[in-house]
Amino acid sequence: MPKKLALDWDDDELRIVAAQCNGSSVKVTNAEVIAIGGGNLVDILRNALTRHGLEKVDGLVALGRSKAELRDLQLPPVPDDELPDMVRFQATRSFASAGENAILDYLITNRSDRGVEMIAAAIAPAKLESIRQICSDVNLAVSRITLRPLDAAALYLTRAKDVSAQGDTVLIDLLAGDAEIVVARGKQVVFVRTVKLPSSPESRPSVLAGELRRSLVAAGSTGTLAKVILWGRESVHHAEVEKIAEATGSEVSTLDPFSLVEVEPSASGSLPLHSGRLAPLIGLLVADQSAPERLIDFLNPRKRIEIPPNHAKTALLIGAPIAAMLLLGYLVYKQLGSLDSQIASLKTEIAGLEPQVKTARVSIDRTEKVDVYLDGDVNWLAEMKRLAEVMPPSDKLILKAMNGSVDQRKGGGRLTLSGAVTDPAIIEQFESAMRDGAHEVVGDGTSEQRSEDAYRWTFSETVSVSAESVRNARYEGLAPKDETSTDAASETANVAAVPVAADAPAEETPSRDVPLETEKSAEELQAEPQVEPVPVPETSTPTQEAPTPEAVTETQA
Repeated sequence: MPKKLALDWDDDELRIVAAQCNGSSVKVTNAEVIAIGGGNLVDILRNALTRHGLEKVDGLVALGRSKAELRDLQLPPVPDDELPDMVRFQATRSFASAGENAILDYLITNRSDRGVEMIAAAIAPAKLESIRQICSDVNLAVSRITLRPLDAAALYLTRAKDVSAQGDTVLIDLLAGDAEIVVARGKQVVFVRTVKLPSSPESRPSVLAGELRRSLVAAGSTGTLAKVILWGRESVHHAEVEKIAEATGSEVSTLDPFSLVEVEPSASGSLPLHSGRLAPLIGLLVADQSAPERLIDFLNPRKRIEIPPNHAKTALLIGAPIAAMLLLGYLVYKQLGSLDSQIASLKTEIAGLEPQVKTARVSIDRTEKVDVYLDGDVNWLAEMKRLAEVMPPSDKLILKAMNGSVDQRKGGGRLTLSGAVTDPAIIEQFESAMRDGAHEVVGDGTSEQRSEDAYRWTFSETVSVSAESVRNARYEGLAPKDETSTDAASETANVAAVPVAADAPAEETPSRDVPLETEKSAEELQAEPQVEPVPVPETSTPTQEAPTPEAVTETQA
């Protein structure tokens, strides 16, 4: 069977485990914990490989939690092939040090119709390159660089027989100066943390118990704590077991990682005393081929699945338009032969229209300048009315902030909305309702807040109002009224044009008997027929005195 080497190191010690691996079968042949003590890591590693005869084996490297940046991410429910791009996009906002070139990988912890929860990790390319350089200096070919706490969790979740499908299980790996705490819910890892431990052996158990309580609170453990497992031997961690059992009131036990794999007889007698520190390396060897989906691997991060190109389909897509263009060109060439005379006559007609075209262009240019200026005059009241009509009810969505801005140079405007919803599906419905030919909607991100509030999902949307729609709405307001409105306006103008006797007082004609004159533009007034005043004959009946307001009141009563 091929042999593989798993190793990791920190400031205090170097840890190595070599095993013969064939699929899910792992047989440990070498295991050692070597103190560094200020020495040169490359020389110590080279001497260890030479001593165990491991110079030409494949290498697997585990990194401590402190060497990478971890975040818990919540994303909307999307297919797996879209997750790498979404994680990359979200990382630029959630990670403090993740730049464009950062190496990213993630492990899904929970998936539901409400979204996808995951643990995402990022490492700078320079730090990853320094690790590869160390392995290159000792002629070790590395195929994986993984996250150490998840390696140990993979060993327990794939090999232990007492894995509980219900409740939370806490796995604790005690190193020389640190403790790595992993919380597994069912058969999925949900929380990873590394804490510093005091140098005094007497105070370590109580400090570890306190850190465990804080880790359970951070992981949101509100249900049953199934068990707590310390990697290692009972004889080594007896004090820690008692303190943790007293602090949590739960079952606490130790688990020797070598009991979950086969160990070669020649190596079983030389296993290190603190065997729990090698649990991540054994887990890395086990998961390398049988369960790589449980690892965060910076050398082989999850990427979008690339679909191989279909050359036949590409050739067909290119060839068909070319053939169609050639056929169309032939038909056009054939038609052009019979259109020469028509072209000549149209040129003559066009030449006669050029003076009118020049005059029209001057008018168009002036109008366009005015239109460009007015395109920035967005009717925000109409936009807010439309928003209120399409917005879901308040028991599903609430707005927390709204900001409008216009583009005076190009026209149009932008309405920025931020709020919260009770279900992420409502955001998609809201976007679809807001989006039309005049409005473009772009979501700026969605995240779930850990709170008891019903509006757990926050969102931010940008609604762009196109300059073209502003212009169209303006011209619709300037369009002439229908024929009925025009006739009514003409009758109003004719009645208003009838003169009143000069000696009649202004109050003789009640305002309710005279129609209101419709406001008209200068062009409409000029286009209407002029109504000559109707003369009043001298023999006409004398004008009766207008009734007083009191008389009008009595008559109406």
